[in-house]
Amino acid sequence: MRAAVFYGKRDLRVEEFDLPPLKQGEILVKVKACGICGTDVHIFNGEKGSAKVTPPIILGHEFCGEVVETKSSLFKVGDKVSIDPNIYCGVCRFCRSGKVQLCESLTALGVNLNGGFAEYAIVPEKQAILFEDIEFEEAALAEPLACCLHGIKKLEIKPIDKVLIIGLGPIGLIMLEILKLYGAYNVYGYEIDEFRKEIAKWQGIKGIIEENTDEKFDIVIECAGTKESIEMAFEKLQKGGQLLVFSVPSPKTNVLINPFEMFKKEARVYWSFVNPFTQKLAIELLRAKKISLKHIITHKISLEELSQALNNRYERQLKVIVQP
Repeated sequence: MRAAVFYGKRDLRVEEFDLPPLKQGEILVKVKACGICGTDVHIFNGEKGSAKVTPPIILGHEFCGEVVETKSSLFKVGDKVSIDPNIYCGVCRFCRSGKVQLCESLTALGVNLNGGFAEYAIVPEKQAILFEDIEFEEAALAEPLACCLHGIKKLEIKPIDKVLIIGLGPIGLIMLEILKLYGAYNVYGYEIDEFRKEIAKWQGIKGIIEENTDEKFDIVIECAGTKESIEMAFEKLQKGGQLLVFSVPSPKTNVLINPFEMFKKEARVYWSFVNPFTQKLAIELLRAKKISLKHIITHKISLEELSQALNNRYERQLKVIVQP
């Protein structure tokens, strides 16, 4: 099969790749769509992923496809499946306490196990979720939607809350859709990219703020991942407010926070890591049309275009989907 194999920093090669035979409890999935995530860009540039990356490896953890071979009693050939990439050991102290996302032996398809930037992928049966009535391109977004659901459920959201999303890229726009589902329509955004502002307005955001505004917000959701955006998130928080730092900043990023200001505000600050127990809910929300994410897909590319996409942003870009 053809696959985009990651060999190390900025070294991605599209080549023939032989997968091993299926083991009991595994399925072979013909990959129909795989989203490019910020984590893929971090790894491509030599930074850390959610688990240790040891090249050569096939990246791509936001993927779905069709079962073409099976050694599982749960799936048959022709089934459409969304893939939850994160695999937990189930026996460490974090797994036993229900905090599986903090698993001491976390592994992930598309991070340190071969993933979806390929024509085919071998998937453990427990990582696959059946779906129907969702287009493959949108089903590939179940994983980032699941991550957002895990993050946002940490917050106590009331319809009256004044909410700010910092960064209106794919994740910020997914957060906007979830907030609408919660009934929070008093939602504002901060973004410097004009195209992303347009999409957010089209999707019903109440307004776009300027950086120097004195406005404060009951809930701030940070989705940009820069020093400036995280510091801005703390500064824009209202007394008694809640802050969700959702982005994945560079491991080298350090921020300046004034603890006394947070003390006076009695602020609640949350962080969020991967998608424990939320991917099936993400699939159900997409299937039931309670959330639609088609509008954030702006580019569909081949494996041969992947290296370019990881190197440079396209104009008017939101989510890029690879179709192997």
